[in-house]
Amino acid sequence: MFPEEGVSQEKVLSTLQRLLEGEGYVGGRVLSSMCTYPHPFAKKVFEAYIERNLGDPRLFPKTAEIEKEVVSMLGELLSHPNAAGYIVTGGTEANITALWVARNSSGKRRGAVVASGEAHFSIAKACDLLGLEFRVAPCRNYVMDVEEARGLLDEDVVAVVGVAGTTGLGLVEPIEEMAEVAEKAGVYLHVDAAFGGLVLPFLKELGIEVPKFDFSLEQVQSMTVDPHKMGLAPIPAGAVLFRREEMLNSIAVEAPYLTGGLYLVKTLSGTRSGASAIAAWALFKHLGKKGYRELVARCMKLTEYLVKRVEELPDWSVVTKPMMNLVGVRHERISIERIMEELTKKGWAVSRHRDFLRIVVMPHLNTNIIDDFVQDLVEVGRGG
Repeated sequence: MFPEEGVSQEKVLSTLQRLLEGEGYVGGRVLSSMCTYPHPFAKKVFEAYIERNLGDPRLFPKTAEIEKEVVSMLGELLSHPNAAGYIVTGGTEANITALWVARNSSGKRRGAVVASGEAHFSIAKACDLLGLEFRVAPCRNYVMDVEEARGLLDEDVVAVVGVAGTTGLGLVEPIEEMAEVAEKAGVYLHVDAAFGGLVLPFLKELGIEVPKFDFSLEQVQSMTVDPHKMGLAPIPAGAVLFRREEMLNSIAVEAPYLTGGLYLVKTLSGTRSGASAIAAWALFKHLGKKGYRELVARCMKLTEYLVKRVEELPDWSVVTKPMMNLVGVRHERISIERIMEELTKKGWAVSRHRDFLRIVVMPHLNTNIIDDFVQDLVEVGRGG
């Protein structure tokens, strides 16, 4: 309950320590999350500028300029340094905003969106909020079957959504093929690269073949990318990028009360964390491309190690060859419900996708943790 009189900071902190003890990434046995510990430097920067509000950019003009540079740096990684956009709470807000722009740019108040069954749940949420029909395209090998998707396109479709780093397996959908379909149909193409946007560019720099997925395809109009995932920025730090600044005019709303008078707000949220943008900027500058290449290389090495260990086990298998640091694992006989139950009892934070475990190999993991996990897979298998 809300106390009548306050208590000391020391007592509040000790209570919080007791209430939250053992939660989150402590011990590293978290295999389910696409997020991880934020970088210590980014935490320090975030705290230093925690009061900055990007919802009032004339009061914080230098923070707004830093946000623009963050967007430009992300755009550079995604083949379009002149991209427009802003920092948001995460992939859900970014996807909603992108489809909002797509709908309004089409001139239709109603319509439909085509995405695969591997699209993030926020696409369905966006369609519900925007009054759009969600047309689910069939999948083949866990990515959109573009030929099947063609049959879902008609004059009502306002956008096609592709995923670069699916939530279930970290796969890249055939976005180059989607671009051809979108161009022929004359519809907007959005790419959800919330996870892959800060993995795939560095895989490419490491010499690994990466399919086209970003603004290098002229048909791609907007992209989602989350610095608070593999970017190691503090939550909340998602981003939505657009090919052209003027695209945002379709969602502009007048805000007459802000500092300096009338201002056109082109974001879903009003108040926005300037600290998120500043922390992401600081981290990008601190780590540089080299730092992120090393981070991605380490996670991919751990991913390969996990795959090798699993493939050595009887009755366990990897669902498909990983494209990024995300692995699907299944047992020949034991149900996913039973596997989840037994691993949870053993203290693992795990998640599922369809009929298999999804394991996200984030920076808080190491070979010792993977070895412990594999040993528990052995024990779970014996119990089956």
